[in-house]
Amino acid sequence: MQMRFGKRGKFKKEDYTESWEALGNPGCGWYHVYSFEAEASSNPAVPMNSEEAGEGGSCLGAASALDTVDEVGSYLAAVSEGEQLTLVRINIGAFRDCELPCGALLYIEKILNLFRVNKKQMILRIAYDTEGKGLAREPLELRMVKRHIEQLGALIERYAEDILVVQGILVGNWGEMHGSKFLSAYSMTELMNTLYAASKGKCYLAVRTPAQWRKITGCRIAEAGLREKLALFNDGIFGSETDLGTYGAAGRREAAETESWSREEELSWQSEYMESVPCGGEVIAGEKLTGYAEAAGEMKQMHLSYLNSVYQQEQLEYWKAESAGGLGDISGYDYIGLHLGYRFLVRNVKPAFAGGLQIEIENCGFAGLYEEAECFLIIEEESGLIRQERIDADARQWKSGKTTVLKTIFPEKGKETSACSVYLKLKRKRDGRTLRFANRGSCDMVLLGSFTGR
Repeated sequence: MQMRFGKRGKFKKEDYTESWEALGNPGCGWYHVYSFEAEASSNPAVPMNSEEAGEGGSCLGAASALDTVDEVGSYLAAVSEGEQLTLVRINIGAFRDCELPCGALLYIEKILNLFRVNKKQMILRIAYDTEGKGLAREPLELRMVKRHIEQLGALIERYAEDILVVQGILVGNWGEMHGSKFLSAYSMTELMNTLYAASKGKCYLAVRTPAQWRKITGCRIAEAGLREKLALFNDGIFGSETDLGTYGAAGRREAAETESWSREEELSWQSEYMESVPCGGEVIAGEKLTGYAEAAGEMKQMHLSYLNSVYQQEQLEYWKAESAGGLGDISGYDYIGLHLGYRFLVRNVKPAFAGGLQIEIENCGFAGLYEEAECFLIIEEESGLIRQERIDADARQWKSGKTTVLKTIFPEKGKETSACSVYLKLKRKRDGRTLRFANRGSCDMVLLGSFTGR
């Protein structure tokens, strides 16, 4: 289709068909779990077999030196090739009765640096327990938990750009904020306030259930900026009608505002409140396995950005055996993976004022973008000259399931203009990393079309 754009002549649109290849964009997707034990005589770790890892992942135990970064890096690349994320789980239960010693803090920093070096963004969970025995392994007093969080906060702040989200507040079975004596609204808020302050508000934080989120953000002592940084992690997705206790049975009218509501009402709540923070978790095989289409519908309401890629196998294999028909012969598992997090697709281009373009972009993903990005028009003239024009747009506002319209103006160099091709490019502001669009044929930028000139 060709349209006339004033001085620039006719414009030929491109084919804006969606691609079904993995984009590899940062901050979203599948992840593996890597577990570490911080012990009194901790030495950094080497890979161990997956059975020792326990729930849902690989294990890196306190064994020999993490200084062999190349060896561990090769292991990470082999096990989680193509994944941008990793869940790093660190057990500090050996220090329930004392402050974290310098050796333990150094060990934890080496772990964080390992994943930084290997360019794996972390979902970080530090906990006292990794065996479902939270009460027996957490400190006796809240002040010790707070002190540990204060000690860890400086490390978390230092590696903030390498951390997508910090899960939990150290306590509970597997660090999942259940099975602990520190789960009153006041105690949870004190601990989350401490984590927020110690990390200087630089990281997204997450709690286990919507009810916990509401208790903390509704508490009178909650830090003012905490609400914008607080997400959810759900490690019981599809395990039961309540996602293994994530939700309740009573309706919102019957339950208090800070208590758990029915699944339907909690999903509706998440759809509204979790749109701007990274949420994720892992799926569980319930009595009846969940089809990919139904799962994707609920994940969109949850605004999921990340999921465990190996747990639980029965449910994951069920999706792998399903066909997402008519979508390039991909499986249900692949369909879900492609839609975790943000997924921007140019849907259409129309004439705009002053010879510019009106670009329609749909976010087909389950969630949004959480980091600031810059959007550019790349104009490649017939002569080979390439110009870059920044567009006034905030991709963090390109919400899941919504279409955003960008309007551009082309600065005129003179009365006549030569033929040119026009591309759209999106780059993460802090490091210039390209964020790919989901259009077929696009790589680091998507072709919008071409002007024929006059």
